[in-house]
Amino acid sequence: MRIANCELRIGKVPPKNIMNELPKEYAMVHIYAATKAREAIVIKGNTEGLCVLVNALISAIAFSDGTAEIFNGDAKLHEVVVRLVNTHEELAPLPYQNLQL
Repeated sequence: MRIANCELRIGKVPPKNIMNELPKEYAMVHIYAATKAREAIVIKGNTEGLCVLVNALISAIAFSDGTAEIFNGDAKLHEVVVRLVNTHEELAPLPYQNLQL
């Protein structure tokens, strides 16, 4: 898949002993939620990971839904879901509000 100057190649999970430089073959992204009011949400990632995330955002704008498969720092695969909403009712429900712990 190619987006502008970004190229995505999805393959096997990289070995855990590669910790210094992020592998260019894998979409690596960390999304940190705010832990208190007025704290910034932080998104960090390599070029491939951020390109995949941008593609999910563009897909959501164009088709109402977008997804991205990304690796976190522990080389675990996660899905990021982006949805386009048009009303307060669609925006209001939190995805984990009914989560049973």
